[in-house]
Amino acid sequence: MVQHRLAIDVGNTRVKLGLFLWPSSRKRGELPACVERTSLLADEPLPWELLAQWQSATSNWLPAAIAGSNPTGVERLKSAWPDSLGPVPRTIANTDDFPLSIRVDEPRRVGIDRLLNAVAVNELRGENRPAVIVDSGTATTVDVVSADGAFEGGAILPGLALSARALHEYTALLPLVSVLELGQATPEPLGRDTRAAIRSGLFWGQLGAVKELIERQVGSDTEIFVTGGGGALLASHLSNASFEPHLPLQGLVLIAGLRPNTHSERLHDDATSATGQLRSTA
Repeated sequence: MVQHRLAIDVGNTRVKLGLFLWPSSRKRGELPACVERTSLLADEPLPWELLAQWQSATSNWLPAAIAGSNPTGVERLKSAWPDSLGPVPRTIANTDDFPLSIRVDEPRRVGIDRLLNAVAVNELRGENRPAVIVDSGTATTVDVVSADGAFEGGAILPGLALSARALHEYTALLPLVSVLELGQATPEPLGRDTRAAIRSGLFWGQLGAVKELIERQVGSDTEIFVTGGGGALLASHLSNASFEPHLPLQGLVLIAGLRPNTHSERLHDDATSATGQLRSTA
């Protein structure tokens, strides 16, 4: 029986939503297939009518799952969740029992989106082969999954849009260059005007940093999985790279399908519910 699950990733800049198929059986190397997807700015209201259309067009609608690097945004969305879409989304917040070893100094301080990426990549990477995950969003992360499937940590640097905004806001005359403008064509390394020079620096600087990090982390002969809003711009310039646009959402669907709510997650959801009730009576 094929079921459908809505997954919601609440980031610092955007909220990403995807409707995924959850088949009764799944082989390694297969991630849940995305059948619908949308995104919006983090401070925008969710498109409730669109989600209702998704729900009405499917059967076996499973409870939604939500996670993200913006806890305030997660709680804001859950507090506005309409009864018509079923139970309030289940928060995936406790990483202690993810099917993933986390080999860093402070495992609980790792951004959950980075760990969801690793869970998904463990389904895709070759057996006994390490992998690198490049997630190009507000920040760009370059993370390593070991040959035995452990999250080993990585690097965090400003993303394309954040770098562009910093150039614009902290200088008197430099214009703002958008990621959309960057994506129109691969920038020439030698910019002949100010905008072209900014495009060159943003793109080739980001790509160069990512390549250098990959080389120093694991070497060039490894599998690379690229995701995020700027990922498509980078993937074609990275050897052995595969662009996977839905990695965090697919990792979220995998986690939601593996186990019922853990004790800590139930406490988290109960606390959220109680807070909402107090707010409604204030």
